[in-house]
This record gives sequence, structure tokens and C-alpha cells, in this order.
Amino acid sequence: MKKLSLLLLLAMCIAPADRTLAVSEAGGLFLQIAPDARSTAMGETGVAYVQGAMSAAWNPSALGFAESPEFSGTYFKWLPFLADDLYYLYFSYIHPIPGIGTIGISLPYLSLGEQVRTNTNGDNLGTFNSFDVALSLSYGARLAKNLAIGSNLKVIRSNLSNVGAGAEAGKGAATTFAVDVGATYRLHPRITVAGVVQNLGPKITFIDADQGDPLPRNLKIGIAIKVLDGKFNRLMVVHDFNKSLVTKSTIRSIKESVYNTGIEYWYGNFIALRTGLVHDPAGNITTPTFGGGLQWKLYRLDFSYTTSSTLQNITKFSISAGF
Repeated sequence: MKKLSLLLLLAMCIAPADRTLAVSEAGGLFLQIAPDARSTAMGETGVAYVQGAMSAAWNPSALGFAESPEFSGTYFKWLPFLADDLYYLYFSYIHPIPGIGTIGISLPYLSLGEQVRTNTNGDNLGTFNSFDVALSLSYGARLAKNLAIGSNLKVIRSNLSNVGAGAEAGKGAATTFAVDVGATYRLHPRITVAGVVQNLGPKITFIDADQGDPLPRNLKIGIAIKVLDGKFNRLMVVHDFNKSLVTKSTIRSIKESVYNTGIEYWYGNFIALRTGLVHDPAGNITTPTFGGGLQWKLYRLDFSYTTSSTLQNITKFSISAGF
């Protein structure tokens, strides 16, 4: 199980920038991975401008503004410099119901690869696979023309090992649940503000209930401004503020907040260019992000590239399709 221990240690050290505080105190960290290429390319932002099938991942209240069904999927290698069997998948689907709102379902899956089981003497006892997965049911609706609210209900499963470590009884697997609650307000046709509280729920407990880990509770607040909104040229500037709700110290939590900024330019409805920056003052980490997108009618392909001293050469691909 040495590989698994190394993975968990590295996850604490090199989790994406808005996880710095949570990684030291929380479990279920895969819930904090930015699941799509568009948002990742824009500095891992999304709370104020997300739309369609990716709404559940960033802010379920955006579902209230959805007008048609949509499917989205993402795949990328996670920590490719460490191992080649670590990968992340995300699938989501939304369906508006006239007069009621929009419902959705999504599933993030993180494969932690194949691990080698050994005993206290170091003897090889075979292999097993580790993974994290969650199933989320979402709902969003408008309260007014420019105001929408929404929520996610998640069932979370973390399967690190099918046996305990050493002499411990039980299995290295745990199940829990969580909720997200968000709101979106369109101040102006070109300005949107939004906020969401994520991963509110009981601790995730493996073998010892007294050693359960809190989920990575997080507050996101964001603003999106359409600087240009013409027929052929569109430019949007966005900013997100992330504050962990795991720590008991409010002052410490504010100091260890993360700031995300992104820019997106569209030429017509065909080609998009994106860039952003993730700034983590407490961790002294600044991560640039890049990407783009191609759209044809209701189909879109997005990609992003992230590299820094901690997140090396992570390329994400997302597809979305409207109906």
C-alpha cells in the first residue's frame, strides 16, 4: 500500500489551489477538483457564469436559467507525472421542466489506480484498486426574472482499500452524504453575481468513527462581467473568492482564502480563447491556466492546460451537447 500512501501525501501537498487549507483537515478532497476544461482554463472559476450541464459542479442555482436539456462529460489524467493509471471522469445531464425548474444528475469519479497490498513483513499479498466517486442530484429554479436558487444532494463513496491497515478491523472504505446550496443574481444584462456553499454534511469515516474527517466545506462568491457582448466579439472577465469552512478559526480561514481570476474571449459562436490565474497567498502558489473551445451549433469541445511547480502538465478535455 506504499503507492496509496504516497498518493495521499502528494494530494495534501499538491491539490489544486483552492484546496490548500482543506487538504490538511478534510476528507473527500476529490470533490474540490475542477471538473471541466472551460472553468479550469479560466483560473478554476465558475460560480457566477456557469451554465448548462456543468451547473451542478459550480453552482446549482444556475440551473434555474437553463432553457434546454444538455449533457456534458470530462476526462483527464490526474497527476500524470506520478503515475499513468490516475484519471478523473465527470458526467452530467440536466433537464428543464416547464413551470417547475430544472433537474440534473452528475457523477464525478477519481481513479487512484492499482495498489499493491503488503503485510507487516513487506510480502506481496496481491493488488486492489482505489477510487472516489459521488452521485449528485440537482435542482434549480427562478424566484424572479433575475434571481435563481438551487441545491445539490450528494452521496459520496471513498474506496481506498477493501481491507483495514495492519491489525485494524474493517475496510478502508466510507460512505457519506452532503448538500450544496447556491444563489445567482443578474444585476445587469452584463453583470452577474453568485455564491454557493458546498459540501455541507457529516464527516467521512473509514474504520474509526472517532477519527472521521470533515468534508471540504467551502464558500464560493463570484462575479462575471461581460465587457464586450457583440455579434462577433465577446469578452468576459470573472473573479471567484474561495473560503474554506473547515477550519474553526475565521481569521485563519480568511488569510488562507484563494482568489481565482479568468478571461474568456469568443469570436462569433465558433472559437473561444481563455486564460486565468489561481492565487493562493497562504500556500505562496500562483498557477496560470490556459485553454480554448470550439463550438458547432449545440456541440462544444473545450480544453485546458495547467502547469506549475505543484500541478504539472494537466490537460483536460470536456464535451457538451444540447438537445
